[in-house]
Amino acid sequence: MQLYSYADITLSSSFPFTDLLTAPREKKQTPYFTFHLLSMAPSEPASAEWIHHWCTPSGDISISLARLDNEYLLRFPSLADFVIDQSGCKVGAWPAPDTDEETLRHLLLDQVMPRVLSHKGRLVLHASAVCVDGQTLAFVGETGQGKSTLAASFHLSGYPLLTDDGLLIRIGNDCIKAIPGYQGLRLLPESIKALFKESSGCKSMASYSEKNRIILSDHRETEPMGLNALFVLDEPNVDDKTHTIKISLLSKRDACMELVRNSFQFDVSSHEQAKNLFAEASAVVARLPVFSLSYPRDFSCLPSVHDVVFKRFHLQPSKTFNCT
Repeated sequence: MQLYSYADITLSSSFPFTDLLTAPREKKQTPYFTFHLLSMAPSEPASAEWIHHWCTPSGDISISLARLDNEYLLRFPSLADFVIDQSGCKVGAWPAPDTDEETLRHLLLDQVMPRVLSHKGRLVLHASAVCVDGQTLAFVGETGQGKSTLAASFHLSGYPLLTDDGLLIRIGNDCIKAIPGYQGLRLLPESIKALFKESSGCKSMASYSEKNRIILSDHRETEPMGLNALFVLDEPNVDDKTHTIKISLLSKRDACMELVRNSFQFDVSSHEQAKNLFAEASAVVARLPVFSLSYPRDFSCLPSVHDVVFKRFHLQPSKTFNCT
């Protein structure tokens, strides 16, 4: 079994996770999660055992959760089933016959693990994060809002990427800590073409998606960092022909609701988990500014988005970013 680093915990697995770093020596005696491939398919839940179905905008079921005795079943239809024990520390996978290794890695790292951490009472946001002159800035948004592209543009301007998606939040006595799940980028081909001079470091993210993983040459262990601000990505005004970029401070109430809406969730029927989620989100917005950020989804506008963010935090850009 190999031990890997994921966020602030270790993952023990005989299945290889090439996107993760090997756990440092001081962590090798304390694996927090174990992952394995199941030897047989899990039992099929009865209709009453299904807790929740997450659906795509078109209405198709993308993820389903069921309760099986003392375990949970997290299903990605036609892709894989994941069985999770009640403690959330053991995860077993039963991939569909056509599911390749890259797809299985993606499902575990980018879908299952954030939800399992949520099950264990942690706040995990759909957010990318970068480090700008010692300040950690996170961009929150649903899939397709452009947070990965925005984070990549900062990274290419010399402001290191901390995480693409799956940002773990820890509320400390002195500050709010941002804990990256792992470094790495997942981008659509048009973003890769616009941002990168060459795409030799790309590989498929999953069989069902057009996105590719970008292998970062400076992939390294990242420590928890103080979080300075959150930006909730808002849809641009399609009728605005002036390429207006808007940034505004959200009220505590609106900010809290945005964090809840853009968090990974597990058992949505659990009142305890819902209560904990609202408590965590409320504690974050009480101590951290949360902004709404709206800008045209045009690659040529990204340098201007940088400028707006820099001016808001009185920062001087150290490098000019240009799309290739």
